[in-house]
Amino acid sequence: MRPKLNERKKIIADFIQQYFEENDQNPSERDISEGTGIPPSSVHRFLAEMRDQGEILFDGRRSVRTQKLDHISGVNLIPVLGAVACGPGQEEEEEFIEYLRMPESLVGKGEMFALIAKGESMVDAGIHPGDYVIVRKNHAARPNDIIVALMDGKNNLKKLVQEGKKVILRSCNQKNQHLYPDILPEEGSELQIQGVAIGVYHGLVSG
Repeated sequence: MRPKLNERKKIIADFIQQYFEENDQNPSERDISEGTGIPPSSVHRFLAEMRDQGEILFDGRRSVRTQKLDHISGVNLIPVLGAVACGPGQEEEEEFIEYLRMPESLVGKGEMFALIAKGESMVDAGIHPGDYVIVRKNHAARPNDIIVALMDGKNNLKKLVQEGKKVILRSCNQKNQHLYPDILPEEGSELQIQGVAIGVYHGLVSG
């Protein structure tokens, strides 16, 4: 029985690797089931076992990758986890979309994630709607860092400014500054720094 189980785990691991290389994203449990012929309930059980044994990284949803993918030399696989507001805050919703393959020579190592920018409040910092903002997980930040701030359940991308003991979340859009006033966390409100932006990726527009 053990050889058969190990054989199915190898089939799953090989499929994950092939699927990622062909689609530039990880397969869902349904994709794995349809691609390997292994029943969905068995796929979930195998993935959980493989995770517990350190054979794969699996968060119980779509974010599944093999150790081989995790150790691609010189490349940091950065999960895109939805959007971030560059304007009025929006309710925090984490949704895995895909991975970005970024050279470590550009972003370094460590735990990172990416968010898709919404709104125009950070255009003077080079962040435009639709851009991928690369964020290093860090709960500490320095003045003038651009941070992903979570306040009262809503996240926002803002420049961290400190004036004396006062903390200010400031937009970077001088032309339309009146549309994006400073955000001053009120006493008693919960402000969490989810990470510090270290880069931005956007495609060129042809025309």
